[in-house]
Amino acid sequence: MITLSLSATLASILILTTLAWLLRRAVLPRLCPLCAGVAGTWIALLAAHWTGMELDLRLPALLLGGSVVGLAGLGEAALAGRSPGAVLAWKAVLVTTGFATAYALLLPVWSGVVAGAALMAALLAVPWLIAPPSSAGAGTEGQASLLAKLKNCC
Repeated sequence: MITLSLSATLASILILTTLAWLLRRAVLPRLCPLCAGVAGTWIALLAAHWTGMELDLRLPALLLGGSVVGLAGLGEAALAGRSPGAVLAWKAVLVTTGFATAYALLLPVWSGVVAGAALMAALLAVPWLIAPPSSAGAGTEGQASLLAKLKNCC
């Protein structure tokens, strides 16, 4: 049976990142090439696994975890200036939901995947749906600088 190795996984990340970087110039300017490379790789690994290919499930699990934490970082940046406790609570719910959804993808338990994906989508919408913080709690210059750097990621 065919097996996928760490070297093939790393090569996939690099190739897909390069392709996303090239596409970003013309088609998708806000796409983070590294995020696309990692996500494309775990999607391909899971598809291979679901079609019967033997592979070490720790590889897509690691990549899925990185994607979940990356999504939490995006939301955290959008919530800058909010109460630290509220941001932490949002991140905790998002990360635990994301990890449970990732685990369901690895098994696969499709009802868990659908429920987890729906909850993740709702949670990811929260930072952008709530009203911007008032000027009194708008955050520091450091937060503004961090937001600017995140917008220019990759």
